[in-house]
Amino acid sequence: MTPQQISCIQKSFHTISAVSRPFARLYYLRLFQLSPELKRHVNSQADYKGRKLVALLGTAVRSLDNIDGLKVVVSSLGRRYAAQGLGDHHFALMCQALLETLEIALGDEFTGDVAAAWTAGGALLLETISESAAKTTLEHCPWGKEIPIALAVVS
Repeated sequence: MTPQQISCIQKSFHTISAVSRPFARLYYLRLFQLSPELKRHVNSQADYKGRKLVALLGTAVRSLDNIDGLKVVVSSLGRRYAAQGLGDHHFALMCQALLETLEIALGDEFTGDVAAAWTAGGALLLETISESAAKTTLEHCPWGKEIPIALAVVS
């Protein structure tokens, strides 16, 4: 991602954080339209899940200046999703729902540059989540003992 794309995402996120509740509600509505089976993976407490969504998105947006840090945060999410039986198809639908929700929530602010920036950011998230979800095996430690990947240092 370019510095301009990162800046564009960070600026537009201020608008999203100001309308976080309706944003989250709209996101999940769209996600469940795209994939009704994902409802069983979402906590029945919609407000709680919505707050988590916007908080995670905020963490990801703030971490764009440190891509390695972002990958650590998103990798744990990918492994958690994989443990729930979610895969690349679901991750792509999540990104699609996010982009469509951003377009609605940002309105006139969703310019071509903003759309391109969020698309690049979504692609980065999708790639990282997919890679980490695929890493469900044990990693080998230098001292000869295997530990669960969740305990391994992600580089």
